[in-house]
Amino acid sequence: MLIFHVALISIGIVQAVVLILAMVGKKNEANSTHKWLIALCLLLVISLAEGVVDITGLDQEFIHLSILIIPINGLFLPLYYAYISDMVGSKLKGVLLVHFTPSLLMSLMVFPLLLLDGGVIIELFSGDMDDTYFGTLIFISFFLLLIITIVQGCYYIPACFKLLSNYKTLIGENLSFNEKISLTWLKVMTTGLAIIWVMLVIVLLTGELLSEHLLTALHLISAFLIITLNIFGLKQVNIFKRLRIDTHKLTDESTYVLKKEKYQRSSLDKALANKIHQSLLTFMDTEKPFLNNELSLSSLADSLDLTPHYLSQVINQVTNKNFFEFINSYRVQFAKELLLNSNDTVLNIAMNSGFNSKTTFYNAFKKDSSISPSEYRELKK
Repeated sequence: MLIFHVALISIGIVQAVVLILAMVGKKNEANSTHKWLIALCLLLVISLAEGVVDITGLDQEFIHLSILIIPINGLFLPLYYAYISDMVGSKLKGVLLVHFTPSLLMSLMVFPLLLLDGGVIIELFSGDMDDTYFGTLIFISFFLLLIITIVQGCYYIPACFKLLSNYKTLIGENLSFNEKISLTWLKVMTTGLAIIWVMLVIVLLTGELLSEHLLTALHLISAFLIITLNIFGLKQVNIFKRLRIDTHKLTDESTYVLKKEKYQRSSLDKALANKIHQSLLTFMDTEKPFLNNELSLSSLADSLDLTPHYLSQVINQVTNKNFFEFINSYRVQFAKELLLNSNDTVLNIAMNSGFNSKTTFYNAFKKDSSISPSEYRELKK
C-alpha cells in the first residue's frame, strides 16, 4: 500500500511539472489565468514532495520542508480563488495583496525556524523545547495556521461555488450552446479542495491523534486534483477566455449603452421592450441566426444594433426565457419542420438546425415537446 501511495503522489508531481511546462510554453491571451495555475502547481509540487517525504519516513532528513509547508498551506485557497475569478472573468474582491497577507505573515514568523539546524527543529516538533523562544514561535505559527485555515475555508470555498453558480447562469444568458464549456471539473476541483480543507483543520485540531492517515489521504486527493487540472485545465482556459470576451459587455455596467440614439434611455420601458421584441422576432424569422451553432448574445445584439444588456433584458422579461432557451426554441421548431418534410437522419437534422450535439438536441426537443424527435416524426407523419 505504501508503494501505491508513493507512486500515485509521484504521478501527481510529474503531472504538475508537465502542466507548468505546458503553460510556460503557451503564449496567448490566457496568460493571466495561466499565472495562477503555475503558482498553484508549484505549491502543489512542494506539498506533494513533502507528502512523499512524510510517507517514506524521510521527514527528519528533510525537516526544513515541514517548516516551509506552514505558510504554503495559507496560499492554496487564495490562489485557487484567484484562478477561478480569472477563469470566469470576475474581478478579485479587495486589494490583491490582502488575499495573500496571512501567508506572508506566517512566512515572516517561520523564517527564523528555517535558519535552525535540523536537529533543533526535530526537538521542537517532539516537544522537548516547548518553553523556549523557538518552541513558543512554532506553537504560535501552528495556532495562526489553524485560525487562517478556518477563516479562509469559510470564505473562499463558498465564494468559489458562488462564482461557478453565477457563471453557469451567465452562460445561459449569453450563449446558444454549452457543449464546449464544462463547469463540472471546476466543481470537482472545488469540492476536492473543500475536503482537503476539512482534513487539514482536523489534523491541526487533533495533532498526532489522526494526522498520519489524514495527511496521507490529503496528499492523495491533492494528486488527484493535479491530474484533473492537467486533463481539463489547459483545454478549458481558451474556451472560457473567448466567452469572457463575448460577455464582458453584460458584466460591466459602464458598457450598458445603446448604439442607436433612439434607444438611449436610462431604463427599458414596456413600450420600448415590445418594440425591440418585435424587431427581434422579425429578424429571427427572416435571417434565421439560430442556425449558427455558435451564436452568442453579443453577436445577435450587434446585428440588431443593441447592447447585450438590453437584448438580454427583453428576452428575459418578454419571453420568460434566457438566451440559451430562447435560441434553442427556434432551433427545435426548425427541426420539427425538417423531421416532417425530409427523410434525413435525426443527427443531421440536429446539426442543420443549429445544434452542436445530438444530446443537446434531444434534451431541448423533449423539454419542448415531451417526446423524442423520432417519436415526433412517427406521430406526425
